[in-house]
Amino acid sequence: MIFWALLAPAHAQIYKWVDEKGITHYGEHPPQGTKARELEQRLANPAPAPGNTAQPSWQEKELEFRARRITAEQAEAKQKQQETANRQACNQARDRLAQLKMARGTYRLDEKGERVYQSDEEQRALIAQHERLLSERCR
Repeated sequence: MIFWALLAPAHAQIYKWVDEKGITHYGEHPPQGTKARELEQRLANPAPAPGNTAQPSWQEKELEFRARRITAEQAEAKQKQQETANRQACNQARDRLAQLKMARGTYRLDEKGERVYQSDEEQRALIAQHERLLSERCR
């Protein structure tokens, strides 16, 4: 019953008339003694206000959500990959430092491919260099 009461105002008749000054008027009841014309009612959604954009549909929202989720997953995968690479570099630096500390005589190859043994000072400098590398890579 309430439903019909709510629909009644929506079906009220609208009239159009022009007064003696030539001004067009609209209303539910025309004034007495004037020629009024009944207007056909058409129900329609009002146009959006200027500057207001229509709200995105649920499909558009779903696509946006999926795109954000994929971007976040890619960023997370990239971060994990970077962390793995950093961990590997750290482990390699630790291993190399341990080898340098345990080695009795380290050498390098010269341009002829012959071994050139390092002095104790060169070995200590190399160990210090690898300790700095270790502190940089293993934070």
